[in-house]
Amino acid sequence: MKSKEVSILVIASLILLPFLGGESVAQSNQVLTITTEKESYAAGEPVEILGLVDIILEGTPVVIRIVSPMGNMIHPAQIDVETDGSFSETVSTSIGGKWKETGTYTIMMNYGENSTQVEFEYGGMMSAGVQTTPEFAMEENEDTSQTITIEDNVLNYELTCAEILGMTPDTEMKSMIIEIKTDCDGELTITLPKEVIDTDENGFFVLVDGDETNHIASSIGEFWTLTIPFSYGSEEIEIIGTFVIPEFGTIAALVLVVAISSIILISAKNKQIFIPKM
Repeated sequence: MKSKEVSILVIASLILLPFLGGESVAQSNQVLTITTEKESYAAGEPVEILGLVDIILEGTPVVIRIVSPMGNMIHPAQIDVETDGSFSETVSTSIGGKWKETGTYTIMMNYGENSTQVEFEYGGMMSAGVQTTPEFAMEENEDTSQTITIEDNVLNYELTCAEILGMTPDTEMKSMIIEIKTDCDGELTITLPKEVIDTDENGFFVLVDGDETNHIASSIGEFWTLTIPFSYGSEEIEIIGTFVIPEFGTIAALVLVVAISSIILISAKNKQIFIPKM
């Protein structure tokens, strides 16, 4: 009798074995995909992570860890998987701090019993383009540094997470207005000849979208170098000094006003001369 029961149990186990091991087999055959939106990112630029799992494990999140070039884990996270098997994560970075190293970073992914990884390049300065106008000229040197030419004065700059759309002197405010388009939090380092803009012992006053911001200014010979941080969404940087190079358009307008005023005065005098006395 006992041998019959044992035989039945063995047969039942053989029949149920594929079903009992189905989830484990499925997990071991799980196909995981993870990538970044771009192959390389500038310092301070957010990293966009995209991924896909082909078998959804209910209640199980994707676990990721970002490892620096020196092997330090700098960002752990758990990400929920969508009903179609996709997942995404935007990782904020910084200029310095945990993200100070430039080089190859690794994203390690675990989901259930399976794992995979992907690499991306991070760090350094992002070159910015400039929309040229008759007043501006942009040059790109072999070392990828950028320059803007204003009234025959060359301005060198380095920029992260943004591009410069234009630069305009404001003679009334004695300031230089720089229009930017940002991708994330970044920093502008610009070298300005003192022939273009200068200040006294009180130093420069710097505004980002109208709000005062902390900045670093240093004077070397006939040049000022300013380092100005800005946040994502910023549109305008204004550097206020005590002198700014006159803009041609402003001078032309003043000359026109003086000329018109002179004509009016001369016409009024001539009119008085030719009007007969009553």
